[in-house]
Amino acid sequence: MHISNRKTYSIVADVGGTNTRIAMTQGVVLQEFSIQHYANDQFQTFEQLLQDYHHSQGLVRCESVCIAIAAPVTGQRARLTNRNWIIDQQSIQQLLGCGSVKLINDFEALALSLNEIGAEHLQPISQSRGKLCGGKKIVLGAGTGFNAAQLLDNNLKGVAKVSCAECGHMTLPLESAQELRLRDYLAASYSRASVERALSGQGLVNLYQWLGMDKKIATDDLSPAQIAAAACSGDDPLCVEAGELFSRFFARVVGDMALAFLPFGGIYLSGGVSRGLAPLLKQPAFLDTFHAKGRQSELMKSFNIQLITSDNSALLGCAAAL
Repeated sequence: MHISNRKTYSIVADVGGTNTRIAMTQGVVLQEFSIQHYANDQFQTFEQLLQDYHHSQGLVRCESVCIAIAAPVTGQRARLTNRNWIIDQQSIQQLLGCGSVKLINDFEALALSLNEIGAEHLQPISQSRGKLCGGKKIVLGAGTGFNAAQLLDNNLKGVAKVSCAECGHMTLPLESAQELRLRDYLAASYSRASVERALSGQGLVNLYQWLGMDKKIATDDLSPAQIAAAACSGDDPLCVEAGELFSRFFARVVGDMALAFLPFGGIYLSGGVSRGLAPLLKQPAFLDTFHAKGRQSELMKSFNIQLITSDNSALLGCAAAL
């Protein structure tokens, strides 16, 4: 569908390591007809992808652009963590001839979406004991990588503020003797056992392959989606164990972040791997591990946890950032 009324539109994009989602927006309203998903492997640069989208939509004028990037954003450019792309503010502005270009971290965009996302795109994982009150919110997600961000209370001017992080590079919380063997395996492969080496698409593959090696069971060449599907269906015992191990680590990290930030406004889980393992996240084992914080175990029951089911929430956050 092409724009026929020549109204001014903005472009928002969510650039991950594997896929890019892109859309037009007026205010914080995404134009549903304009939402497109791209496989990054089909393009050598982000500029090529953006130009393809621009032409496909028949855009005449673009007022502004906001791009959420799966990487730390400093200054006017950013390099994707899991893909050799550099996204440059000035080159995009020249390409589209738009008034402004804003680059933000993908989890900053997800955090900004939390005040905008509809209830139909949220799936409850746990309900807090008390009535939800206003306050800080956090979003954590496992996809191509792993990260988290905090949405602070709106200030007196009504502007939301986000605190970004690089949580995928924190040390993986290990407890059992089995998990210490996993640490040695990950350290041999990656120099250290960080959160992202277990809580991501490749991380799920790592868990599956390591369990096979640890148990001396042959493994197949499975994708993260295949492992997640078999884990949820129960078709493959090794996949089930990998999914359960993933869920246990995820619950610990979510619990640690809850203690760090006390997000009484809510905890939100995002990412394709998180959604793929949703049935496991609803099992008692996930919440039991989340609550298992010793003297603060009762406090942990005060937090409300929801799963974001929409693929387009970061686009909504980009629209809110414009």
